[in-house]
Amino acid sequence: MEATQPVIFINRYFYPDQSSTSQILTDLAFALAEGGTPVMVLTSRQLYEDESHRLPISETVNGVRIVRIWTTRFGRRNLVGRAVDYVTFYLSVMFNVLRRVTKGSVVVAKTDPPLLSVVVAPVVALKRARLVNWLQDLFPEVAEILQPARGFGARLGYRALRSLRNASLRVA
Repeated sequence: MEATQPVIFINRYFYPDQSSTSQILTDLAFALAEGGTPVMVLTSRQLYEDESHRLPISETVNGVRIVRIWTTRFGRRNLVGRAVDYVTFYLSVMFNVLRRVTKGSVVVAKTDPPLLSVVVAPVVALKRARLVNWLQDLFPEVAEILQPARGFGARLGYRALRSLRNASLRVA
């Protein structure tokens, strides 16, 4: 990796958000930047607790370049709105990774939204960059345990999601 290439982190929430994945990523990103590592974070424009809050589209804070990508803002109140927010985040991430990542870049995909590496892995491979998966949650296992769907279709769906996730982990 060239010294001028940033480490690119991807997570739905980042500073000044106070959610757990945001706080952990913020601490690491700021520390890396303080140590001289170029850092970019691709994140959403909203806060975990307030989807209507408007954050700047881009800014640099403590040496970290923050690029806030477009997503819908339905929030966490209902499953359909949350799913639409995830899909628009995935699509915006794909576009931004295609646009910003170059050969040899290091891209770190966190687990918010779930299965983010499934979307990021093919694009990172296409760009001949390196993918690191930072796993804090195991999906689809968490969803399967917390909201057990029954029947053949549900089992098949979870199996398909695990296969996609595992394939994206092998790319990393």
